[in-house]
Amino acid sequence: MKKLLPLLVITLALYGCTDCGPQQELTARISFQPAKDSLHLNQIYALGARDQQLFKNQTEYFNQYHQFSLSDFPISLLADSTSYVFEFDNRVDTLTLFYQRDFFYKEHCGFVVDMKKPARSEDARSTFSSVSVVYESYLAEKFTFPAKIGGNGISVNITL
Repeated sequence: MKKLLPLLVITLALYGCTDCGPQQELTARISFQPAKDSLHLNQIYALGARDQQLFKNQTEYFNQYHQFSLSDFPISLLADSTSYVFEFDNRVDTLTLFYQRDFFYKEHCGFVVDMKKPARSEDARSTFSSVSVVYESYLAEKFTFPAKIGGNGISVNITL
């Protein structure tokens, strides 16, 4: 019984946690379907972004580890879209991601920000072969032991 008591307390504490959402800039996860040939990515940048250093790190990671999944692409909180440019050796592609910003008051948190599917009919505009976008809240729906449900944000799957 004494061994179960701490576990019960931790479970109840996690169950009672309030998710106030991300405490930093919102980001999107972008995954590429593997190409038939190996692509060398020269540069990624976001139009209008003040700091492009993050994209330099993403480019190096993509080329060094041949990973087709990149994360932490910043999303603009100043507009309902963010545009990215991907420069490969033999091609240049663009991706404009659309979303709807949602600012609201949440008890015990204050004002929080979230993103959701845009009211417009298109989720993205791109020169890639195909792009699919999945929208989830950035706030976790529920905490479970040992993880949480929801809170994944925006995920983009690209076919080159």
